[in-house]
Amino acid sequence: MPDRPAQPRIVLLADDDDDIARAYTRALELHGYVVHRARAGGEALAMIGVMPKLDVAIVDLVLPGAGGLDIVRRVRGAHPAARILAITGLDTEVVSDAFHAAGADCFLSKPIELAALLAAISDSPA
Repeated sequence: MPDRPAQPRIVLLADDDDDIARAYTRALELHGYVVHRARAGGEALAMIGVMPKLDVAIVDLVLPGAGGLDIVRRVRGAHPAARILAITGLDTEVVSDAFHAAGADCFLSKPIELAALLAAISDSPA
């Protein structure tokens, strides 16, 4: 059985790809996380505004509506202690630098192995 956090950790998953979101959600829930999924940027921004607690945000760069950089900035402003993982299929230094400048803690390029995602959330090597 996977290690579970002492208290459930709250995750915002902002990704419009249903297959990826389903796989990430299953894996995270098996590890004791509570996952709230946003399919569009505006939906993610609205959720951030009403979430009293957010431990981890997993944010795709390209989303319908508001983009990932706006979401990262909003998470960092509203939940400064949250761990923010930026994910995208666009693996370039410019994109990585933009995400880090917006406040992301970690940048992962798709496709992402579930073990690497979990390791990035816990800030340990995969």
